[in-house]
Amino acid sequence: MQAQVEKYLAKLIRHRLVACEDDAALYGLDDVIFSNRKSVPAQAARLFDLLNINSLLAARPEPVLWSVITRLTEDSPQLICPRDCESLTFIHDIPVVPSFDPALLARALNRRKGCIVRDTGIVTTGTVSLEQAFISFSSICFSAVVKLFTDTINALCGYGDDAPPDAQRVRDCLEILDHLAPAPVAQLPFRGIPDSEDEIVRAMDAAGKAVVDAGLVDSFFGNISFRKGDVIYISQTGSSLDELPGCIDRVPLDGSTTCGITSSSELMAHMKTYELTGDNVIIHGHPRFSVIMSMFGGPLEFGETRFVEGVPVVAGEVGAGSRGLLHTLPLAMQEHHCAIVSGHGTFASCSGSFDEALARISSIEIMCCHACRSVLEQTKP
Repeated sequence: MQAQVEKYLAKLIRHRLVACEDDAALYGLDDVIFSNRKSVPAQAARLFDLLNINSLLAARPEPVLWSVITRLTEDSPQLICPRDCESLTFIHDIPVVPSFDPALLARALNRRKGCIVRDTGIVTTGTVSLEQAFISFSSICFSAVVKLFTDTINALCGYGDDAPPDAQRVRDCLEILDHLAPAPVAQLPFRGIPDSEDEIVRAMDAAGKAVVDAGLVDSFFGNISFRKGDVIYISQTGSSLDELPGCIDRVPLDGSTTCGITSSSELMAHMKTYELTGDNVIIHGHPRFSVIMSMFGGPLEFGETRFVEGVPVVAGEVGAGSRGLLHTLPLAMQEHHCAIVSGHGTFASCSGSFDEALARISSIEIMCCHACRSVLEQTKP
């Protein structure tokens, strides 16, 4: 358990979620409570008594992310309700509690995976592992940024029922944007088109790590695949893109194995995209500003397409149901080899190396960041 504590503390810092080790306290219950702290505070120990958990994470996000969350708690002092797909599916809403009081925290954490403690930070839990607490922490930070910017630019332009934001909020958003603006992604260490299965796994692993390092996906979301002949290699559902070895499924297109059961929930969309495009690489991430701009203009109806900086935006749910992105995404990819699923994330495909698809997702995120800035600057109240 101590190894898990150290692993996820390092991930919090590497993913730029917290500024330093002192800003995070991680606790994992085995025969005793393990932690990165010298002792376990009574309040933290009490939460293990009150909740059916084996993991607890209490941390203050790095300053820019914390300023986003602070602004949201000023607007919504009891409950923050994100609208992006990741949040609606995974964390639903985010309770806000006034203090680090075990009884208040237990009440909030009995119904949700995490909560915000006013003037303190974020508290998340896991019932099986610290990974769950880390994922919830990362998702809350992601959803907070998306909500702040989406609500602001939509209200500025009269989309929805929210009152227009004041000038200070727009200035705050512009300052936050300066800190969160994406940089061009670095070239991959494995270049070219992989051939053997070992090369494919190494190339997918390198691409997955690059997506995470560039901030183009959070926690365990996103997926990546490679087609070689009649076989698709695809990341497993729930896998972290920076930990792909051992989490890649080999899925024959003829359905001759059951490997697809553990594959990404978007396997069918990948298969259809390969069929229509003839490409051999797909990378899917959850870049902040791409998601933000995909929600600009209000809800997108299923079957409707709009464009952000020339990139198609489509609607679609995860999975292969009647309103699944399987029915909308591949058609958009057929013509453009990239698309954003509204409120969800960006997909990019290519017929070359992972470098090309990664560069495409990165450039889309940079364009969407510029587009968001343009809306804020041109429509200042």
